[in-house]
Amino acid sequence: MYKIHHLIGGLLLCLSWPVLAQEDAQADSTNRTFVEQAAVLVEDMIDMVTVERGRSTLSFYPMAGYSPRTGFEIGVMPVWRIKPRHTDECRFYRPTTFAPSIKVSTKGMYEVELDALAFTANRWMFISKFQYLYLPDEFYGIGNQTKQPPFSRYDINRFAFNSNILKGINESLFLGIRLDVNYDRYSNFEGDLLNPSVLGYEGGWVNGIGPGMAFDNRDDQLYPTKGWFVIFTATAYDNFTGSDYSFVSGNLDVRKFCSINGDKSILGFQAVVNSTSGDVPFYKLSSIGGKRMLRGIAHPYRYVDKHSWFTQAEWRQHIWWRLGGVVFSGVGKVSPEFMRRPLADLHVVGGAGLRFRVLPKEGLNFRMDFGMTNKGDNGVYFTIREAF
Repeated sequence: MYKIHHLIGGLLLCLSWPVLAQEDAQADSTNRTFVEQAAVLVEDMIDMVTVERGRSTLSFYPMAGYSPRTGFEIGVMPVWRIKPRHTDECRFYRPTTFAPSIKVSTKGMYEVELDALAFTANRWMFISKFQYLYLPDEFYGIGNQTKQPPFSRYDINRFAFNSNILKGINESLFLGIRLDVNYDRYSNFEGDLLNPSVLGYEGGWVNGIGPGMAFDNRDDQLYPTKGWFVIFTATAYDNFTGSDYSFVSGNLDVRKFCSINGDKSILGFQAVVNSTSGDVPFYKLSSIGGKRMLRGIAHPYRYVDKHSWFTQAEWRQHIWWRLGGVVFSGVGKVSPEFMRRPLADLHVVGGAGLRFRVLPKEGLNFRMDFGMTNKGDNGVYFTIREAF
């Protein structure tokens, strides 16, 4: 009887197998159709907020993001992208991008910002940013050591404008000046860590000017797949610029990109050294954290001092349609003296993220990153553009 039952069961399984297989195939087909329909729907929604006229593309995007410093953010960001007039005049594709934004957050932040990356036909390069920021923030003290509460709380009112104005000597080498204009006002202090003995407690003007130079042979500025980008600036802040503080700052930023599998798989490397000297207010000290540096350190000013260095690497992989993923790692530190024990007490970062390309023909991505460090810090970021 046991063998008969198994024989009957086997015959029924064999008879039902084509039906089951067909049902599975139909289910897979339905799932694929649903995914494809969802992708088409997203494409249609993006087309509704995108206007193309000649060389210009104007897109309007709602913003929703999160960072540990600001909380959950909502806002709007138009992106105006202008293609070069004559792409055959230069072997490098350098479109101009203007990205204004207005954001508010659950932690009481209000921010108006304009990012501009502009190129002209006669080889001028402008890398500029304007910002108005109101934010209830925290001060963690100065130094590379692990930070322990209680921390000081205070409110920031900030107007800032900085710009690298560079003229191309040839297709890759640019020389010019850096302008940095800032006005900060602080209020509603809580806690003893931030007190009048900390330079910069009273806020004020911090204005600087100095030389800048850049070498850029990347194949794209927003999402490069190969090439180098090197930029160096030296900025002097003093009475002659209307600054309330007197100091100098130097920054060297070196980036390298290489493709592994065409444009589908990219490796990016970055190394940055920043050094200051003089009477530096705490909010202009060198730092290593935030959404563009060591992303496992959530607050950009959790670790600050007169000097800093960090390096990071990122593997960028296209997955499907407009979606991509990244894996990144990095290491760095801040210190009171330049390159003092550079390999001691390091902050080591590792993490991963997802990418969504908001302009299908351009490398403008919305990114979601999560990173963590060997010191117990971690950060989650939702923002636009690559970290470097």
